[in-house]
Amino acid sequence: MHFQLSTSLLLASVISAKPVQQFLADDGGPSRPNDPQFPLLPPLAFNQTVPGVDYDLIAKLRTSPNAVTRHALLPDSAYKFDFINPPDIAFSTLSGRGGTLVNAVGLTMPALIGNGAAAAIGFTKPCGFNTPHTHNRATELAIVVKGRMITEFVPEAGARKIRAEHQAYSMALFPQGSLHLEFNPDCEEMIFVAAFNSEDPGVNTPAETLFQLDDDFAGLALGLEFLEGADIDKFRHLVPATLAQGVESCLKRCGIKKNSGDQTEL
Repeated sequence: MHFQLSTSLLLASVISAKPVQQFLADDGGPSRPNDPQFPLLPPLAFNQTVPGVDYDLIAKLRTSPNAVTRHALLPDSAYKFDFINPPDIAFSTLSGRGGTLVNAVGLTMPALIGNGAAAAIGFTKPCGFNTPHTHNRATELAIVVKGRMITEFVPEAGARKIRAEHQAYSMALFPQGSLHLEFNPDCEEMIFVAAFNSEDPGVNTPAETLFQLDDDFAGLALGLEFLEGADIDKFRHLVPATLAQGVESCLKRCGIKKNSGDQTEL
């Protein structure tokens, strides 16, 4: 199959940047969900709905007695998904500093419901990377169609890390639930096409979801108990804003003065 992709519109809002570890906004507050090098999904609050999603149609599709009745609910246009001009539905297009990800899943393309498949295209800026993540309900096949891609994944605890370099038309396999990433090591755009064996593959980004836990638990998970709290100003740039704020409050509560010193030591 021949892919002819024009990405100028999709990437107009994405800037080129070398990967950096940056969790604090310029004002010192928490970073936005789209601040990482590649986009992350913001949490959906209790009882919140996703803008643009036809909940009634999706409910009918999921409760239809068979494929024929599902088919009858959908117009011809429902069987087409345009990755350059995707539907105006939240999460269908996610943009970060490192790239843009366009998702054709059951949420954004209801015709996929009941068919056990989904797809996405990642338009990755120079030096951009797709943050380490897992897919809860699907295995991923990622095919490079432009540029060069470095991939790494770890299937589970106790298994070794798998690393590979991919040229155009090379494919990476990420088993369901494996922690993996895609990285563009070059100074030109890299594009990959991902296929999933579920219309709802799901995504979990441990680096982000870990810090939805209470600060104390997140710090323990990262071994941050071995960093002296009084040195918060030295390692503030290495940790999320919530954790830094937690350390600050602890220092005040315990009457511990912050250490002064050159922040470039770390």
